[in-house]
Amino acid sequence: MDDVQPYKFGASEPQAPVSLAGMDRLGERMARHIRTMIEPVFGVKPVIATQSAEMVNYDLWSAMAPGFCALSTYRLHPLKGMVLVRLDPAMIWAVVDRFFGGSGMRPAPADRTEFTRSEERVLARISDEIMKALIRTWSDLLPMEMALAGRECDPQALVFAEASDQLLSQSFSVSIGRDENWPVELMFPLVALHQLEPLLATNSPDEIRHRDPLWQARIARRMGDIRLPAKTVLARPNLTLSELLNLKNGDVIPVNIARNLPLIVGNRVLAHGTVGEQNGHAAFMIEKMSKDQTV
Repeated sequence: MDDVQPYKFGASEPQAPVSLAGMDRLGERMARHIRTMIEPVFGVKPVIATQSAEMVNYDLWSAMAPGFCALSTYRLHPLKGMVLVRLDPAMIWAVVDRFFGGSGMRPAPADRTEFTRSEERVLARISDEIMKALIRTWSDLLPMEMALAGRECDPQALVFAEASDQLLSQSFSVSIGRDENWPVELMFPLVALHQLEPLLATNSPDEIRHRDPLWQARIARRMGDIRLPAKTVLARPNLTLSELLNLKNGDVIPVNIARNLPLIVGNRVLAHGTVGEQNGHAAFMIEKMSKDQTV
């Protein structure tokens, strides 16, 4: 047994977050935003492959991550916790090389432990643009605002989560036509994803936006056949308790019929009008529709 994971006694087992299928749907949209962002930089249309979202343990991820990589952490208000963006240094190098007139195909220097100032500016811009793309992707679910928390190039020095925490990893592979693929990885804490769980469990935003018009028409017709009782009140006489207790057959209660009478449906005043006669029957003529008022 080499698959050993820490367990805290007295604590419940971590629950699987949100629907991973929901995250995968958002990942497909996110890939399109990344492609749109990268294409002007290289002048060619990149190929973006989306990997299925998966759960990872932070300590295991930290141990297996490359010793030198571009790590940026952000806060996404109103979500709890932080979001991590991991970029491949080789992609940062290629963008800088392209910016200074190169082909972007030169291999990156080996055994590096830090970025140049030019690379730092590039990785900051790309990381920020990826987070903006994430916000646009999730805008139909929840409007969010981002704030940079920090940047790091050594996974072992990164302060992001507790060692035993479970995180959701969403990865993309970026290629501009050569053999090497550049990974782009987003890491989400469970505390943030649990806030989105009710939204991710429903239909995708595209499904919500494009309802079946035939179904809607049928529902509208059925709803139109529902019958609701409507009534009007001619008068509301006031009696004292003693008068009420002394009522007997033959007593006459004087009433004043108002000129403007309410038309009541359920407990809502729908309109105001007058009572009259039409074709030998008592009738109510609407003179003014009313705003939604409770009786």
